[in-house]
Amino acid sequence: MNKGSLQEYYPYAILAPSSLLNLRGVEHWILEVTSRIKGITIITFFKDLHYDVRDLDELSKRLAVVRTWFAGRNVRWYELRVLSYENMWRKIPEPVIKFIKSRGLVIPLSSKLLMLRGKIVYIVCGDPFQAILLALIAIIVGARKIILGFHARPSYKVFTCVKPIFTVLSKLKILKGIHTVNIVDALTLRKILIRTPIWWVPNGVDCRRFKPSTKRSDKFQVLFVGAVSEDKGADTFVEIAKIVKRTFNDVEFVIVSAGGSLRRLIEDAHNQGIVHYLGFIPDALLPKLYAESHITVFPSREEAFGLVSLEAQASGTPVIATDLPAFRQSVINGVTGILIKPYTPQAFADAIIKMRDIWLNDRLRYMQMCRAARENAEKYCWERIVRIYYEKFFK
Repeated sequence: MNKGSLQEYYPYAILAPSSLLNLRGVEHWILEVTSRIKGITIITFFKDLHYDVRDLDELSKRLAVVRTWFAGRNVRWYELRVLSYENMWRKIPEPVIKFIKSRGLVIPLSSKLLMLRGKIVYIVCGDPFQAILLALIAIIVGARKIILGFHARPSYKVFTCVKPIFTVLSKLKILKGIHTVNIVDALTLRKILIRTPIWWVPNGVDCRRFKPSTKRSDKFQVLFVGAVSEDKGADTFVEIAKIVKRTFNDVEFVIVSAGGSLRRLIEDAHNQGIVHYLGFIPDALLPKLYAESHITVFPSREEAFGLVSLEAQASGTPVIATDLPAFRQSVINGVTGILIKPYTPQAFADAIIKMRDIWLNDRLRYMQMCRAARENAEKYCWERIVRIYYEKFFK
C-alpha cells in the first residue's frame, strides 16, 4: 500500500494525553468510537498510568481487553513515551518546570506524530493549556483540522486567559470546533469563545451489550463502578456502606474499579467486610454485574458526564447519584433513579434504604423504574451518538 492510499485509509486520528490502558471513562469512549468509525489512528501516552501495576498479569489483562476491541477493525494504535516534569532537561528554567508540573502537562516526542499529517485530529483533553500544546504539535506536523474534546470539567478562567489563541486558530480554520460532553460546559464556553464553534454531544452506551437480566435474590446488591478516587466519591461509598450495614445485613456493596488513589482504603474496607472489592474485571463480566445489581451508586464530587450511569440504566438498574449537571443529563430524578442533594453519606444511605424497601414491598414500582431506566438509556445508544460525531467532527 503506497503512502497516498494509506492516508486515505486512515483519514482520522485521536490524540489523548493518557494511557489507553487506564481503561477509565475516556479510554472506553475512545474504544467505543473507534470501533464504529473506520480508519482511525490512535496515539496515546504511556507516561500517565493511573493505577498500581502489581504484576505483569494485570497489564496483560488490560492489553487483552484493548486488543479484543480492535480485532478485525481498521485501527492503528500507538502508545508514546513523553517528556514530563519528572524527566525535564536541567537547562529548562525552573519556573517553566513548575508551570508544567502544576498543569500536569506532558510533551510527546516521537516521529510517530508525523502520522497526524493530513488527518482530521480529535484531541482528548481536560486542561486548556494541554489542549493548546497538543493542537500546536498537531498543526506543526501537518494535521488538516483539529477538534478539541473536553471529557473533564475544564477551567473557565483559563479559557478566558487563552481566548486569543482559540480565536486565531478558529479564524485560520484550523480549529474546527470544541466538543464538550457536559451541556453546562458548552453553554459557558459559547459565552467565552464566541468565535469558536462549541458542540455539546453526550456520551453513549452499547445497548446491545448492556441489557436487563435477572436480579439477585439472596442479597440487595449495591454496585459502584469507577475509579477509586476522591473525585468519584469512593471514600463516600465506604461511609455509605458503613451506615447501611449497621441496620441491614442483607445489603452487599460491590466495587468494580481499574484502580485509583484510594485503592488502599478500599482494600482495607474489603478486608473488614464493609465492601466487596472486585478490582479490575474483564469487560465480558461487567454487563452481568450491572444487570444483577438492584441499584448502582455514584457519589461523585465532580463529573463531566457519567458514562457509568448510562451503562447501569441500559442494564435495567436504577441509579443513585450526586445531583450534578453530569447526572442530570442522564438520570431522570424520581423516574430512573434518585439524585442526591445535599451531598452527605447519610443522604445516600437513606436513598439506598428507600430503594431496598421499594424492592421488597413494592416490586411493581421497582420494575417500572427498571423499565424506565432502560428506555432512557436507549436514547443514548452509541450507534445514534457516533453518527452525530461523524457528521460534526469527521465529515
